[in-house]
Amino acid sequence: MENNNSKCNIFSKTSEIFDFNIDEENNTDSYIKLFKIELSKYYGIVDILLKRLTISEIQRAERYRDVKDKKRFVICRSILKYVLAKEKQIHISEVQFEKNSNHKPYLKADKALFFNVSHAGDFALIAIGNCELGVDVEYINPQFEYEEILPIVFSAEEINFIHNSEFQRHTFYKFWTRKEAIVKATGKGIDDEFLKIPVRDGSHLVSSSLVQDFKNVNVYSFNLNASYIGSIAITEQYKILHFYPPPKPEALITLLKV
Repeated sequence: MENNNSKCNIFSKTSEIFDFNIDEENNTDSYIKLFKIELSKYYGIVDILLKRLTISEIQRAERYRDVKDKKRFVICRSILKYVLAKEKQIHISEVQFEKNSNHKPYLKADKALFFNVSHAGDFALIAIGNCELGVDVEYINPQFEYEEILPIVFSAEEINFIHNSEFQRHTFYKFWTRKEAIVKATGKGIDDEFLKIPVRDGSHLVSSSLVQDFKNVNVYSFNLNASYIGSIAITEQYKILHFYPPPKPEALITLLKV
C-alpha cells in the first residue's frame, strides 16, 4: 500500500474512437482492446448461448427478473468468454473466473489479463488489457430527472460545469460514466468518496487513497451514437484505443460449442 501522502493524477478527456482495421492487427502497439456490442444482433441466439454457459452462470442468468437484463447478461458473458479465449488462445472451457479481495473478477488462467464489462439498453462495452481498467456505458435518457442526485455524486465545481454546459444532460452522463469507469477500474466501488473523484476535462492531482493507491488513471469518454455515451478508465499512461470487432453470432455459437 502507498503512504497517505502519495498522489494520483486523474486525466480525463473526450475522444473519438475509430473502428480497428483487423488487417493491421499485427502492426499495432495497443494494449487495450475495446469492443462495442449492439445487443440486438444477438437476441435471436440467446437460448442457444444460455445452454452453453456453466451451471453457475445459468443460475445467475435465471435470477434476473427482467427478461432484457437476462438476455444482456447471457450475451455479454458469452462474448467476454469468446474474446478472452481468443486472446489467450485457449479453449472456451478454460475461461474460468475468480474474484479478488475487492470482489472484482479476474481470469483464472491469467491474472495479468484484465477485463471489464458494462451494458445499458441496446449497447454493451467490453474492454480487455494488460492493466486494471473499467468501462461504463449509459443511455442518455431524456426523461431522467437527475437534479436531485447531483449533490450526492458530483462536486460543486462539477455541478456548476453541468449547469453551465450547452448540453447539460449529455455532460451529466459523461461525468457519470467517467466516475463509474474509474471506480470499476480501481475496484473501489461507489461509496461516500465517489463525489470527490474529479472528472472534468484535464489533469487533477488527488490523494492516491481516493483511488486505491493507483498513481495514474486516464479516462476517455466517447459517443456510441446520439443516444449512448461511454467511458473507459485505464490505470496506466495513454494507450491507443480502437473499437475491435465483436464476434458475429455464428462465430460465437461455433466457439462456445463444447
